[in-house]
Amino acid sequence: MVSKSELKATYDKQGYVICEDLIPNEIIAELTSTTDKLVTVANGMKTSNATYEFIEETESGLPRLERINSPHEVDPVFDQLIRQGEIMDILRLLLGEDIRMQGSKLNLKSGGGSSAVEWHQDWAFYPHTNDDVLAVGVMIDDMTPNNGPVMFVPGSHKGQIFDHCSDGFFCGAVKPDIAAQQSKSAKIVTGKAGSVTFHHSRLLHASKMNTSSDGRRFLLYEVMSADAWPLAGCHALYDGLEGMKNRIISGEQTMFPRLREAPVRLPQPMLPNATSIYMQQRHGNHQIYSD
Repeated sequence: MVSKSELKATYDKQGYVICEDLIPNEIIAELTSTTDKLVTVANGMKTSNATYEFIEETESGLPRLERINSPHEVDPVFDQLIRQGEIMDILRLLLGEDIRMQGSKLNLKSGGGSSAVEWHQDWAFYPHTNDDVLAVGVMIDDMTPNNGPVMFVPGSHKGQIFDHCSDGFFCGAVKPDIAAQQSKSAKIVTGKAGSVTFHHSRLLHASKMNTSSDGRRFLLYEVMSADAWPLAGCHALYDGLEGMKNRIISGEQTMFPRLREAPVRLPQPMLPNATSIYMQQRHGNHQIYSD
């Protein structure tokens, strides 16, 4: 078992840590069952709504379910998970006692060609007053080299924020030449169901298409220190101040933002009707992995 000091040192150095088998098998079984039920509800649907996101396959033109938005608001099992002692202990180690969850998403990454996610930095989407901002990723299925695993570029969280714009609009992906250069040092993330990743918001990362027959469901939470305030204002990411306070998962929301120097590029102007990273990246010309 890695000590807390070693875990924190690894996170600070490479911008991410992978905690194997962090979530008990019985909880993974419950997550699997709940996800299966939610996917069943979507059977027969063809268009996206607030909960389900469909992407049109480029070859067949048929809709494919890619993501369940805000699962913590859909079923309590997802809200309870981020508050689990196993996860919360690490969050407090990395972020401090006062912690806020911005949102969650469940990327389904089903077998047979689910969408790639091009190289990007989360910080480019939602810069804050300080960069104690990270993402928690829970592997509901095994993540293997063949089912579109996440890829991280170690140490990239200490560098610049790359341009994520294409043709004058924010497209949610870095330019292909930057992606090609940076990805040379990328590490493929693998792990058994129940393993959890914690990655810094400035870390460069991506995932290729899942061309295997195995699903790769990956549950993500956007989490930050409560004194990190969104530069776009609380009304941009939350339902005002009360909505911000309601997202506290440890401690309390401070009214005194902590300012720390960090590189920032605002994600503007936004593409019209681009409601997610999938649509943003498809409308830009920075694809290297897309179907």
